[in-house]
Amino acid sequence: MGLFTKDIVTFEDLFLHQLQDVYYAEHQILKALPKMAEKATNGSLKTGFETHLRETEGQVQRLEQVFDLIGEQPKGATCPAIEGIIKEANEVAGDIADKAVLD
Repeated sequence: MGLFTKDIVTFEDLFLHQLQDVYYAEHQILKALPKMAEKATNGSLKTGFETHLRETEGQVQRLEQVFDLIGEQPKGATCPAIEGIIKEANEVAGDIADKAVLD
């Protein structure tokens, strides 16, 4: 199901698609944050990533509650926006050798 396709006919369809999109994005962030924390050399930055990871875990749990409330199984729909953000961050990080600059 893609945004603005024939598969989205009702507000409920749109809501479910957006919910799946956010669910997918949060899972991608869950994968990225531990790697970011591992690369961080600044203690405050590392702590910030770890805090964000815990918050994101809570957000995923809340999204799963929403899926349950509407009688749907939690499922993600590919979110090109978050994939692009993470890809760009990884590319930039790969180009920076100085850990202070990377932080």
